[in-house]
Amino acid sequence: MKKQLLDIYWIIRTWPMRWHFPKYKIASIEETIDDIIQNKKSISRLGDADFLLLTGARDVSYQELSPEISGKLKEVVDTRHERIIIGLPNTINSTKGCNRNARIHWKLFINTHGKELSKYLDPAYRYGNSNITRFYIDGKNKKKASRLFDKFKTIWEGKHIVIIEGEYSRLGVGNDLLENTQSIKRILAPHKNAFRIYERLKKTLLEFPKDTLFIFALGPTATILCCELALEGYWAIDVGNIDIEYMWMQMGATEKVPVHGRFSVETGNKWSEDLVLDPVIYRDYFDSIIKKIE
Repeated sequence: MKKQLLDIYWIIRTWPMRWHFPKYKIASIEETIDDIIQNKKSISRLGDADFLLLTGARDVSYQELSPEISGKLKEVVDTRHERIIIGLPNTINSTKGCNRNARIHWKLFINTHGKELSKYLDPAYRYGNSNITRFYIDGKNKKKASRLFDKFKTIWEGKHIVIIEGEYSRLGVGNDLLENTQSIKRILAPHKNAFRIYERLKKTLLEFPKDTLFIFALGPTATILCCELALEGYWAIDVGNIDIEYMWMQMGATEKVPVHGRFSVETGNKWSEDLVLDPVIYRDYFDSIIKKIE
C-alpha cells in the first residue's frame, strides 16, 4: 500500500513534465495485427531505444549512436506509404493496463525525453502499435496474451519465411512459435551494433525474390530495414521481442527472467550465460542458417 501511495504521489508531482506532450493516434494491438494480416502490410516498430537513437540522446546497450542511424530512423518516422505501418508504443499515450515497472518506466521516459521526441512525431498521423510484440510481461492482465499470440502466428502460417536476427535471438527455438510455417531460413547478424553491417545486409536481402516474407528481430536495424524493404516491394515484419515474450508466457513468468540459449537486453544483466546449443538436439535450427554476416 505504501508503495502504491508513493507511486501516485510521484505521478502527480511529475505531471507538469508531461503536460505538454501530445496524445498521438495509435491503433490498438489487435487492430495493428489485423492490418498486417488482412492487408499484407509491413511494419517498422519504434520503442524507447529507437527514440533515444532517433533524437540523438545517447547510445543504447546494444546499439551505438551515430548520425547515420539517427538519420535513417528519421526517414522511417517520416515515411507515409499505404503498405507500411509505422508503429509507436501506445504506452507513450497511456500506461493503463501496465504493471508498476512499465508504468514508471514510460512516465519517466516521457518526463526526460518527451519534449525532444515530440519534435519528430506527428499528432495528426495514425500510427500502428509497436507493442504487438510485447504485450505479456509488462501487462497486468495476462489472460488475453495466448489469444494475441495465436493471432500473431497467423502472419506466417503456411509460409516460407526468412528470419533476420541477432546471433543469439534464436526465434522459435525450443518453442512452437514458428511451427505453422512452411519453411524457415535464417540470416544471422551481430547481437550488438548490427547497424554496422546494414549496407551488406540490405544488399543480401535485395537478392531474394519479391514474394519473400522477412521476419526481423534485430533492434533498430530491423526498424530501418523493414521500412526500406517494404518500399522495395517486400513484406517485412519487425517482430522484436515476440519470441522471448512467448517463452515467458509459456513459463508463467511474472518478471523478465533469462531464457536458456538466448541473449536479450530485456533481462538486463541477467541474460543466460549458457548460449551454447547442442548441435544434435537443435539440428533443425543449425540447418536453417543460410548465412552469417559479421
